[in-house]
Amino acid sequence: MKRFLIVCLSLSVAHPLRPEVAPAPSAPGPLATQPPTGDSLSEGLWWLYQLKYDRARELFERYADERPTDAAGPFYMTATDWWQLAQEFDMKLPKIEERLAKDYERTVVAGKAQLAHAKDDHERGLACLYWGGAEGLNGRWLVAQKQWRRAYFMGKRGNALLHRALFYDKTLYDAYMGIGIYDYFTDTLSGVVGALAHFLIRGDRKRGLRELQLAIENGERARVESKIFLIEIYTSEEGTPEKALPLTQELHQQFPTSPAMHLAEIMAYYGMKRWKNVKVEAQKFLELSEKEVPHYQKEGARPARYCLGVATLNEDHDLELALRYMNELLETVDSSRWVTFAYLRRGQIYDAKGERAKALANYRAVLSRQDFWGAHREAGRYTKEAYKLP
Repeated sequence: MKRFLIVCLSLSVAHPLRPEVAPAPSAPGPLATQPPTGDSLSEGLWWLYQLKYDRARELFERYADERPTDAAGPFYMTATDWWQLAQEFDMKLPKIEERLAKDYERTVVAGKAQLAHAKDDHERGLACLYWGGAEGLNGRWLVAQKQWRRAYFMGKRGNALLHRALFYDKTLYDAYMGIGIYDYFTDTLSGVVGALAHFLIRGDRKRGLRELQLAIENGERARVESKIFLIEIYTSEEGTPEKALPLTQELHQQFPTSPAMHLAEIMAYYGMKRWKNVKVEAQKFLELSEKEVPHYQKEGARPARYCLGVATLNEDHDLELALRYMNELLETVDSSRWVTFAYLRRGQIYDAKGERAKALANYRAVLSRQDFWGAHREAGRYTKEAYKLP
């Protein structure tokens, strides 16, 4: 199943990656079991990677209030909004959406002011970097809403500002993250490409991959985010989860208390169908979530149980244990994408057990819910033809 990494969901919508654009190995950063001190931006990012949005935002707001002429504070406030919307995309969060729009506007105002009053090219470059980054974040949210044309023109404006940042200061390698995302997805994302076809505008997929690698190797604050986007590209767009795996392992090693980084590694194994690894890591994730070991939460039991059930079904063909995992997940029914897919897999389990009526009831439950990642298409297929174990 594609697009498990919420961090990148607003970009998601497979082709083998050619060897010439495979990434060079990158060393993981220093072990970060505690937030760094003395730098509120770095500390805020650490909390963001733990999915502690309120704590991250508090630090970024403090930075913005203390430095009203610096666009970095409002930019990272915008980034926090976007991360939360991407992670919790199956929830209705109108207040966060509204806050994203306000923080974006605040970043644009601060970026313009910083650019106008900058004393040197480095300062001008930073102003363009944060202003352009905010344009890109807002553009990616518009992609999630399938507002392709608005998303493109906002992205184009952001891309121009990021190039301008490098014109002022070629050492601002963080700019290559946004530039790489723009180049890759304007060349590959079907909705964007279709909307822009008559403008004869296209990005460059291979160049985008190289630019993301530049940000990973040389960036200051965008290394982690660039890895996350590259993981999403390899798993969901390129169909090469084996290329994503070492990146997920690096991030999990660097941020061992982050449930997001742990889940990214599990999903790389999932994409590779390495079911033994899925079961081992998903069981760890389940236990950490149930105990609420910092910074895991009870809700983390859902993806863990889902992955355990799918791995058990596919590797062991243990129908009763797989059914137990899905039943446990479905004890609480809400709008979660994990609930939707639990119905789908429970339908498959009942088909494998020869209980067609129960299977059909579960497929219909999928079709009655919001469509996530092709769930309706898959459920529709199995209403016509019963699922069979591979």
